[in-house]
Order: sequence, then C-alpha cells, then structure tokens
Amino acid sequence: MAMTPDEVLLKLKEHVAFLLGVETSGIVADQPLHLLGLDSMGFVELLVFIEKQFGLSLMNSGLSQDDFASLAVLANRIAGALQP
Repeated sequence: MAMTPDEVLLKLKEHVAFLLGVETSGIVADQPLHLLGLDSMGFVELLVFIEKQFGLSLMNSGLSQDDFASLAVLANRIAGALQP
C-alpha cells in the first residue's frame, strides 16, 4: 500500500491529536514527539497504530530512534518503507 509522505503524515497527525485530545491543526509536524506532549504510553500507542495502520512490523521495518525525531521525519521514513 504505497502512500505519499504527506498522506502518512496526515494519518500520524490525526492519531497523535486523538491521543492528546487536541485538534489536528495543533500538531506541529517537525516538533519532537515529547514536546507535542506524547508520554511513554502515548508513544507505545503510536507504535501499535503504525503497525496496524501501515502494516509495518516495527521489529523488521528498519526504523531507528532517529526516525522518531518528529512526525515529519517518521512520515517520510514510513512512506519509504511502504514503497514496493
């Protein structure tokens, strides 16, 4: 299921906004996740969402800690992993 980075980013922003109980417009894509207010439980919920929404096995995806620097970085990395 190929998606553009912008499509992935929108899904990530919507889910993080849901987790934090805020409007999607309040989520800044290039801000570090912890500055968005995402705690450790929220981060785990985000990981589960990524696996389910995008069909990625995080253990085998090649994603690293650096890929979670921000939602923008993460969206680019996920979109790349979804390419055939």
